[in-house]
Amino acid sequence: MNRIQLIRAKQWLCIVASFLALCFSQSSHAHVRWFIADGTNPETSLPFDTISFAIVITTLSLFLFATMITYAPILPNKLKAGLTQPIVTPHPWIWYFLVLVINCYLAVNLLLGEFLAPNLYLSPQLALYGVIIQASAIVIMAVSVSLTGVAIALTSLALFIFFPFYIAFDYLFEFLFVGLSLIFIGPSLNNNDYRLCKYWNQDKEQWRRIAVHLVRIGLGLQLLELGIHNKLMLPGMALAFINQNDYYNFFPLLSLPQISNLHFVVFVGISEAILGLILIANLANRIIYGLLLAIFMTTFLLSGLEELVGHMPIITILFILFLEAGRQKPT
Repeated sequence: MNRIQLIRAKQWLCIVASFLALCFSQSSHAHVRWFIADGTNPETSLPFDTISFAIVITTLSLFLFATMITYAPILPNKLKAGLTQPIVTPHPWIWYFLVLVINCYLAVNLLLGEFLAPNLYLSPQLALYGVIIQASAIVIMAVSVSLTGVAIALTSLALFIFFPFYIAFDYLFEFLFVGLSLIFIGPSLNNNDYRLCKYWNQDKEQWRRIAVHLVRIGLGLQLLELGIHNKLMLPGMALAFINQNDYYNFFPLLSLPQISNLHFVVFVGISEAILGLILIANLANRIIYGLLLAIFMTTFLLSGLEELVGHMPIITILFILFLEAGRQKPT
């Protein structure tokens, strides 16, 4: 089997495996709006007290820590190199897995009658177009990963046409930047995309590095948006979710019962925003990626298989960042 046939066989294997994976998949939930319907969340405001102030200061110190790790000469050069040097394998196997996960995600939405996310329901007049868009993305992925990326990026912008701004904005960055990253990683995964890249006299390895930066910035912007919009601006909705799942508030287990569920909402909102800023600024690299992986894996263990499909794209992106993102030289 020659190289081209091997690549095509892997692409079709991804598609077949995505449909087989549906047999073991359940619906997933990641955004607060997936749990709490609009209009049912209690009206509340953020607490302004000593505990909140302590939470803010402690959480902001994470940004200072990440900055010091990156720029201050407090670590040995070998250790800093290990935390910052990218590990790029010749075969982009982790990117193939991301394509598989995206196909699974789209296929699950098709089975559940959803459009990209559980709380994105198209009107009956447009529902058929949603099915066609998602099914086409799965099929086109075998022909051109870059073309699928273009479709996903355009669809993320079209959300503002069919949904209220505050809902579409919650999904803008994750879908837009995943789509853009697929455009640039396409030549490394698909022979058709590679020929087009070569025709334009572009370097596919440079495009691969651009794809890594795009998923890093996109995940950072998404965490920043969700932290500010879904927690700090709408604490009532986040509080309703924590009240229903109070085991997420781990502070009482640390002998800190004075930190209420509302304080925990403040903690989560600021933490997501700070982690988003750290990702955008490209600070602390593997320390932050490892921290985020631990957080999402812990959430998966707490919530079970319901979170798996929704979180798998993020977990896969974090593995990509853990391996391939970083600074070329230790500072």
